[in-house]
Amino acid sequence: MGENRLFWPQEMMDEWIIDEKASIEDNLLTITDENMTYKLSQAVHFVADVGDGSDQHSLIGKVKELSTLLDMGCEHYMDSVLLEDSAYQVVQGFTGVPVIDEAKQSPPKGTPGSKSPSAPTGDDYDDRDLLARFLLDNL
Repeated sequence: MGENRLFWPQEMMDEWIIDEKASIEDNLLTITDENMTYKLSQAVHFVADVGDGSDQHSLIGKVKELSTLLDMGCEHYMDSVLLEDSAYQVVQGFTGVPVIDEAKQSPPKGTPGSKSPSAPTGDDYDDRDLLARFLLDNL
């Protein structure tokens, strides 16, 4: 399974910083109200095919990190991306992957929701196991 990512437009990030709702240090965004930290990567959100409108690469509505654009052979400048004969309008921003502090996330041993030693961990879980564990621990 891939990582869950969030996308924030540059304009929104600027407002958060000005209003002191968030702070950025190194490549980490901390949202004050949520007390959550995210690892940031520059990205774009594809909003329109400004060429012939056919979206032959099926990119409208998708978010791609700048490193992925380079791998795809795209040319990116400001709010435009060119890929082969296609031209796209994009919104610049950032993707964020939550940074999990394991010490804060795991309950103390012996409390409801703590993992037993025989419980599978990490990659041993599939989606059904995770859902079942969540339901058992929280209902």
